[in-house]
Amino acid sequence: MSAKPGKKSSKKSASPVPLSAAGPAAPVPARSNVSPSDPVGASVPAIESKDPRRRLIGQIVLTVVWLYVAALWLLALDQTFDWGIFGPPLPPLP
Repeated sequence: MSAKPGKKSSKKSASPVPLSAAGPAAPVPARSNVSPSDPVGASVPAIESKDPRRRLIGQIVLTVVWLYVAALWLLALDQTFDWGIFGPPLPPLP
């Protein structure tokens, strides 16, 4: 990247129209209420949804994922330290 200023275009419009002469621009309406079925709107996570059923489903999915990760950690610790939680400990190798 260069710190040089960009090249100016040699073609300039003959009569530049000032912004105030064009008239006031219409304000763009803000999208404050986005419906879940609107494909253009921003998507809302299920756990933060206004719909209580969808929020409950999001909480259940999050809980299941946490339990799965906890079981994987417990399995890894069981395999490492031979605790025998997920089956009998392996006999020592000769």
